[in-house]
Amino acid sequence: MKQYIKQWLPAAVLSTLLIASGFIMPYTGLDLKTKQALIIFFICIVFWIFRPLPEYLSGMLGGVALILIADIPMGQVLSSFATPVWWMGLLAMILGITINHTGLGRRIAYLLLSKAGSTPLRILFSTTMVNNILAPFIPSNTARGALLCGITDSLCDSLGYVPGEKKGDHTIMLANLYINTTNTFIFMTAMAGNLLCVKIIADATGHQVTWMEWFYAAFIPGLPLMIILPILINKIFRMQPPPAGFKGTETAKRCLAELGPMTKAEWSAAIIMSVTLLLWVTENLHGYNSTICSFTLVLLLVPGIGAVKWEDIGPRIPWPALIWLGFAMGMGAIIDKLKGFRWLVDSLVMDSATFQSMSFSSFMLVMIVCIIFIHFIFAGMSAMVMVIVPISIALAQQRGFDPVAVGLAASMATTAGAFFMPFNSAPNLIFYATGRFDVKQQILGAVPLAILICLALTLALFFWWPFIGMVRL
Repeated sequence: MKQYIKQWLPAAVLSTLLIASGFIMPYTGLDLKTKQALIIFFICIVFWIFRPLPEYLSGMLGGVALILIADIPMGQVLSSFATPVWWMGLLAMILGITINHTGLGRRIAYLLLSKAGSTPLRILFSTTMVNNILAPFIPSNTARGALLCGITDSLCDSLGYVPGEKKGDHTIMLANLYINTTNTFIFMTAMAGNLLCVKIIADATGHQVTWMEWFYAAFIPGLPLMIILPILINKIFRMQPPPAGFKGTETAKRCLAELGPMTKAEWSAAIIMSVTLLLWVTENLHGYNSTICSFTLVLLLVPGIGAVKWEDIGPRIPWPALIWLGFAMGMGAIIDKLKGFRWLVDSLVMDSATFQSMSFSSFMLVMIVCIIFIHFIFAGMSAMVMVIVPISIALAQQRGFDPVAVGLAASMATTAGAFFMPFNSAPNLIFYATGRFDVKQQILGAVPLAILICLALTLALFFWWPFIGMVRL
């Protein structure tokens, strides 16, 4: 009951205030349709933040409200379900389900762990590497977090660590928690929020960011972070070596042996997964619209060739997440088309003398730092994406800054960094539920990591992105 009140009360109060503002405030410069659409949009964001209803249901209700109240055509509300970005999210989710269903994900994890050795850094690097390898194919850090949490929790038990003692298991679990919420910005298909960001950028600027363009932009700031992060966490939370004579790799080797040789389904999944990644990487060369990749789905399901049957994966597809993604993308596109974000920027920011005097460098530095550290108060990244990315692009357009570069930087800062508190994301709660670390420890490691992410994104923006032609300084 207490949790119910904590979710519904603030959502109801804020939604009521937003509705009242439509009657009290003039919303100067907006026509009635845009004002209604903007209020509905912010009510949806409130519901996405406090989650009194599932995100997909809030999105559906918002779509219905746009149709009935703001007189938005149903075709516009549902248009995002036909976009390549939405289908790319569906395909990536199916690939992730296939990897888990066939056992290929577990095999990859145990294989790396079996080669790691028993030194603290090797254990940390091997477990975090599994997440990095799976990130392009599992567009949900919740799904990856659940998989890695189970593996690392089992590994901690095998190493002799007892939950609550925090003699080394907290180091392993926190390193994997941070990786799981940081590598999300490296690959476009690492989480659904990235696909939403790409759609917002395309709607606002006309530029469709490809899988490879995203990877080029994120690779340089991302790779050093993936290397530094395990070392940093081991410095902050010194991991005690396992008991003398104990080899942690034995558990992984035993589990790997129990899996036996690779099955036909695993081989099929591995080959199809590799081909799909190759098509995403080379999209600019062959011109094939690999965001849909319908043939990949066909290959996965063809008898004798494919890795799974539809009855194996269909019930496991996270349709609620896909429904939310479609309605959220459509809502953002509608608000952008109605110039709602531009009006918001003009009203709240453009009259500010401080903002008017900001250089591009100052603007980007402030924006990146603010976005990274505002994760502290958000529960999930859905609402952050819908608020921060379009407003950041609108600000850039008003000042004549490169909107694509600003949009990418805002997107990457938004989809990385939800690691300060357990409630910031679902995978955080999954890791926290193991009882192997506490909130104070999580914050202690999150702050220096957040500073590193700010530094990495800023350096990439001013040095790497101009070099590859992704930004005009």
